[in-house]
Amino acid sequence: MYTLVPFHRNLNRELSNVFAPDHFLRSFFDMSDLVGQAGFRVDIREDEKAYQLEAELPGVPKDKLNVSVEEGTLTISADLNEEKKEEHGGYLYNERRSGHVERCFNLEGIEADNITAEYKNGVLMLNLPKVQPTPKKEPKKIEITGTENG
Repeated sequence: MYTLVPFHRNLNRELSNVFAPDHFLRSFFDMSDLVGQAGFRVDIREDEKAYQLEAELPGVPKDKLNVSVEEGTLTISADLNEEKKEEHGGYLYNERRSGHVERCFNLEGIEADNITAEYKNGVLMLNLPKVQPTPKKEPKKIEITGTENG
C-alpha cells in the first residue's frame, strides 16, 4: 500500500500519538491547520501511477517557494513578507503578512528522484510518481549434473 500522508514536524506528536496512533489519522487530530499554523492547504489526488499534490499559495512569488526531499520526506515551504497600504479620504487600510509556512509529507512508495513541480496562478502542482512493483520472477530450474549411479 502506498501512502502520501502530511505530517507536522514539531507539533505535539506525543499527544496525537495517544489519540491517533495510526499515522494517517494523526493529521486529522492536529487542529493547527484550522488556526493557520500550516499556512496553506493541499489537495492530493491519486491514480495508478502517481499522486498529484496541489498546494494553494496565492500571492507567494515563485522565488519564495522551496520544495525539497530529504530522508523520505517532501517539504514544501515559503517565506512570506508582504505589506499592502491604502489611504482613501482619511481612512487608512494597512495589512501585512509575514513569516514562514511549511508542510511535510511522507514519501513512502514514491520515486523521489522523479518528482516534478509546476507553479501557476498561486497553485503549486507536484507530480509524485509511485514506485512500480517489480514483476515476480519465474522460478529458475537448476540442471543437475553427474551420473545416476553415483
